[in-house]
Amino acid sequence: MALEIIRKTIDEIDAEMRVLFERRMDCIKAVAEYKYNNDDEIFDQNREERVKEKNLSQLKNKEYAMAYEGFIQELLDSSKVFQKQWINDQKQNKISGNG
Repeated sequence: MALEIIRKTIDEIDAEMRVLFERRMDCIKAVAEYKYNNDDEIFDQNREERVKEKNLSQLKNKEYAMAYEGFIQELLDSSKVFQKQWINDQKQNKISGNG
């Protein structure tokens, strides 16, 4: 396969992943809202371990396991950062009377 065709395929996959990422982040925002309203902790180590184990066990090509585990960890880390920022913004808005 020519390099240009491979890159075009990667671009198409990236576009699909972007849509899925936004759907995932919409859910992460809903999780943050739930945690804010219920005064829950952002980090749940047991949940994070289950997510990683489940996703790694479903990976068909085990050659990609290390890269996929890093990918999943990055998603989890960015989700925690987003939740923390969103919750902090809500608290700040409440303090300043904007929420």
